[in-house]
Amino acid sequence: MDAMTIQNRTLCQGDNLPFLRALPAESVHLIATDPPFNKNRDFYAAGNGAGFRDKWSWGADVQPDWPDRIRAEQPALQAVIDAARLSHSDGMSAYLCWLGIRLLEMRRALRADGSLYLHIDGAAQAYVKLLLDALFGPRNCRNQIVWLYKTGGVSKRWFSRKHDTLLFYSKSERYTFHPQRQKSYLKHKYGFGNIDIQQDDGGYYRLAAMRDVWDIPALRGNQPEATGYPTQKPLALYERIIRASSNPGDIVLDPFCGSGTTALAAERLGRRWIMMDAWDGAYAMLVKRLAAEGLARDVVVMPL
Repeated sequence: MDAMTIQNRTLCQGDNLPFLRALPAESVHLIATDPPFNKNRDFYAAGNGAGFRDKWSWGADVQPDWPDRIRAEQPALQAVIDAARLSHSDGMSAYLCWLGIRLLEMRRALRADGSLYLHIDGAAQAYVKLLLDALFGPRNCRNQIVWLYKTGGVSKRWFSRKHDTLLFYSKSERYTFHPQRQKSYLKHKYGFGNIDIQQDDGGYYRLAAMRDVWDIPALRGNQPEATGYPTQKPLALYERIIRASSNPGDIVLDPFCGSGTTALAAERLGRRWIMMDAWDGAYAMLVKRLAAEGLARDVVVMPL
């Protein structure tokens, strides 16, 4: 594929690797993405055909030249992949190779002041963090943000698993970051020193610096925001990321856009965006979501 010209509101339809390779170097301000998690199962929604396969093997999912290229460009990345084969499984190492070849291109496309937020859960989080440490350097790991959600389902054999992790890395020491603040509710208005207490529905709160545990409700099927996409994440989650690590007019990239949540968040906040996804229903869902909020519908589709 020839080099891409960065154009706002572009959806790249198909395998994201050729599109990532076509992006100009240091052209993207922020990558916020929710890739497959290596859950060893398939995800689908009967209503709209949305879904994807989340099972990995060397024969089906890895091109023969990928390990050689990774080893040549980033030997530490290949060392993590090899270690995963020994410590976990062939499936985990195949998944890391599949993801690692794409992370090489993501890092290349990031500007020197850019950042990556990679959304993952406990199935592969420890291994993916090692990949990112090898690629970006451990000093550029800014946060391991815990997204805490309260949903049904309680285990009798372990503590209920009710969080995902957002791995936040910068490309360098020079990166965009806007501290976020949230309401911290108080029992009464006295005894807190010289802080700005505001009244809200009869109670009091202060605006406190946001920490690395985010309590944002998960989507439920009966909410207006829900699309039926099997792994859709809340809009509030990605709006927070975009506010914190980009400026109006910046380019936001999501190589695994799924239901289009990152694009919608970027559009609402005045950022430019490029989305990528292999699902053939991504365009229709994205345009529908933008139209429902009266936002731009002029999405450019770029096929392979």
